[in-house]
Amino acid sequence: MRGLAAAVLGVVALILAAADAPPPLDRNDPNAVRCKRLAVTGSLVRKERTCRTNAEWKKISEQQNRDADDLMTRSRAGMDCRAGGGC
Repeated sequence: MRGLAAAVLGVVALILAAADAPPPLDRNDPNAVRCKRLAVTGSLVRKERTCRTNAEWKKISEQQNRDADDLMTRSRAGMDCRAGGGC
């Protein structure tokens, strides 16, 4: 009888804990955590799991785009076809 009472109390505690938990975030919410498996530099097969919020992933992506634009701009500045650069 005590085992049954303990089981019932355990189930009630789980239900109350679930009721107090905040609702899960929408997948596209900036605060939702998303994990990605990224290739490890120097390895052909090893991948590393990295978890960040959507806002952090967006910030990283924007920085990478800025870096790529800067690289392209700098490489174009050295190639002036009008000045006989041999394009």
